Amino acid sequence: MYNNGAYEAIRYYNSLITDDLAKADQDMEWLYAQQKEYKATFGGRPLSHSLRPTFLTEQAYNQIQDVVYLIRQAVLDIARHHMNTTEVMAELGMQDWEIELAAIPTNVIRMSATARFDAFMTVDNFKFVEINAESPAGIGYCAEMAKIYQNSRIMKDFVKKYPVRFINPLEHLIHGLLRTYHEEFEGKEERPTFAIVDFLDVPTYNEFLIIQEYLERLGYPCEICDPRKLELKDGWLYANGKKIDILYRRLLTNEFWEIKDDCPALLEGYKQQKTCFLNSFRSKMVHKKAIFSLLTDPKYTRVLNNLQLQAIREHIPWTRRLGFKTTNYKGKMVDLLEMVRDNKDQFVIKPNDEYGGKGVFLGQDVTQSTWESALDTGIKEGFVVQEIVNIHREGFINRVNGNWENVPTVVDLDPYINGPMVGGCLTRTSASNLANVTAGGGSLPMFILRYA
Repeated sequence: MYNNGAYEAIRYYNSLITDDLAKADQDMEWLYAQQKEYKATFGGRPLSHSLRPTFLTEQAYNQIQDVVYLIRQAVLDIARHHMNTTEVMAELGMQDWEIELAAIPTNVIRMSATARFDAFMTVDNFKFVEINAESPAGIGYCAEMAKIYQNSRIMKDFVKKYPVRFINPLEHLIHGLLRTYHEEFEGKEERPTFAIVDFLDVPTYNEFLIIQEYLERLGYPCEICDPRKLELKDGWLYANGKKIDILYRRLLTNEFWEIKDDCPALLEGYKQQKTCFLNSFRSKMVHKKAIFSLLTDPKYTRVLNNLQLQAIREHIPWTRRLGFKTTNYKGKMVDLLEMVRDNKDQFVIKPNDEYGGKGVFLGQDVTQSTWESALDTGIKEGFVVQEIVNIHREGFINRVNGNWENVPTVVDLDPYINGPMVGGCLTRTSASNLANVTAGGGSLPMFILRYA
């Protein structure tokens, strides 16, 4: 992913840190204070522990856009040919109530109006490991973190030699939601009223405030509301007494189902289709990690073109739900469970429908007995098994226990998409193999090196 110019830029940034470690200590304290001021905290803790953000070249970013477009089109082509069959619903792991919700008619054509493709950086490439198609977070945080880094002492020195640009995912998100509201839902309001709907005690609440403030600066009224507090009047949903045109759903479908009896207005409002829900409940079909099973199975990929197939081969790891007995693996039919049991270092087992790194077992990091136990659990719960990604570790000059060290760091690369458009990237870092913020990882803004 990096050319020589990018490596030189990163080395130069690191040198700006190490040239004066006393100043770097002050910069670190400033960074923590700024995150608190800008609400860039997750459950009260700062998102970033690094003075350096992440960088991509223009060429690398263009490649990401091209690959994401091809894979998105591949998903849509497979959905068009196969998604309405009971076989595929079972293969995705869709439960009856999820299918029932997804079947409710909606004017929104897209299965997912806004999504995030989550990838790990490898030595010379990137590989996606899942699609967060329901309610991708981090968008508001990215925007605020970019402001912080652009105001930092080191970044101001850095851009004198290496100019950068920042692609604001929050701006792209709002434009994407408005496009969907006007073009697909046929919404009539020029300045629609938004509601961000989720539990109010979640660690990402600060991000809701960031998005609300951004919308209101642009002239769009915005409420933040617990789903149980929504009201229904004449088919319209109301939040905090305000009629809502666009419901920006951050509440996950599973979370809604657990409290459905406490928020009847939400489901009835969805059925009435006066308030535009983004994302719709149809997004669950793409959100399942088993969507990669369809993308890596020749039984379904026959409908794809050569460019789509190449993008999948290079950027999607082989994936299957553990309900399979025999399956196609690299052109051969194999006993799935036997192969996974005997080759743990090649695979990862993870829940089909979870987030934050919960329930993930990396075969190379666990004992054989733990692996076999995870496999048994995965079979019962319908987990997926996925080929391991050879994750690249990048050096970050970080402060560790009061000392500055070059820390080998996992970097994941998560482009946001709104319809067919890529709009910026979330990047997360971790010293372990899991980079999720909920699993203790950090989050950084990503800047484009304009001339590297």
